[in-house]
Amino acid sequence: MHLERLLPLLVDRGVEATVAYLGERGEPYTEPSGVHVIPVRRRFDFRDIMALPSWGDWREFSRLVANGLPGRPPVTHVATHTRFFPLSWLGVRLARQLRVPSVHTEHGGGFVVTASPLVRTASRMVDRTMGRSVLRGADRVLGVSRASNDFVRELSGVEAETFGNGLDLASWLPDASAPDRDASSEPRPLVFIGRIVEEKGWRAFLDAAAAAEADGWRGETWLIGKGNERDTALERARELGIRRLVAPGQLPSEEVRDALRGAVYVNPSVAAEGFQLTQVEALAAGASLVTYEVGVATELASTPGLAVSLIDRGDASALSDAVRDELDRPAPRPTFEQLARWDWGRLADAYVEVLDDVERASRRSPRP
Repeated sequence: MHLERLLPLLVDRGVEATVAYLGERGEPYTEPSGVHVIPVRRRFDFRDIMALPSWGDWREFSRLVANGLPGRPPVTHVATHTRFFPLSWLGVRLARQLRVPSVHTEHGGGFVVTASPLVRTASRMVDRTMGRSVLRGADRVLGVSRASNDFVRELSGVEAETFGNGLDLASWLPDASAPDRDASSEPRPLVFIGRIVEEKGWRAFLDAAAAAEADGWRGETWLIGKGNERDTALERARELGIRRLVAPGQLPSEEVRDALRGAVYVNPSVAAEGFQLTQVEALAAGASLVTYEVGVATELASTPGLAVSLIDRGDASALSDAVRDELDRPAPRPTFEQLARWDWGRLADAYVEVLDDVERASRRSPRP
């Protein structure tokens, strides 16, 4: 999603963008946006999470890039994303072979959070070997939030600069002429959005909704998302006696935006969130945000005028208290300037500056 939004905007700004991805082998093609795409055959797949190209396929791709992509100018930069993907490690190596600078964007905010000891141990081994190598090998490292920057420093000793995720802000902001949502006459809904798994905090969300109902709140409780604990969550909602539960599964972006209008978005995630775009989307749609200190929450809470209640990570009691307080307040009225730093137009301008800057630095101090 990050690349789907960013790359066409870079093309609009005169950047030639080519994507290499692991998938079914096919001929290179060009998107209507002007982004060029080269599929590399996906092999050695692990749970649809991590995969490798065959050595021969990657060598063929590397030769293609080194000799010049047909109809494209010579490569001037290589960009990679997320430290634990093998393609990131290969991408940093490719940049060195081509003697061009590499820019790595880190989307994670910590080590993988999972109940599986095997996955937890294996993922940390990958982070401390291949992941650390990617972060130390790139010419410039961008982190999507302060949390991501802190994790980059912890893992590799590298100082990252912030380059966040974004959205088309104008399409999310409420209509300025729409009437305010008055909590005294129309109860504001509570909304949870995300994978319905333990680390995303659905239990704390449902407990907060039940506590609000016990205090007299009569609004809707929205549980939006899919996950392997969805049936368990629905059963828990029944046990708690939540009266107006809406559980539509996964929704298109436009319907998520409509559900968030005037709502209180509750984010009890304890996962290793690097950014968590839904926090920004909720505020842009006119919701209040009650969240643990994860992802981009700290930056949002420090932005004047945004309706953010920042709760210590894992403090479910304080989260529930903040939810009840927020339900008694009128829905906020966000402005473009409050959230402008997360608008894709401005982010694209910033990324072009990063590319120009890293190229200038590379010319001053070329790699051996």
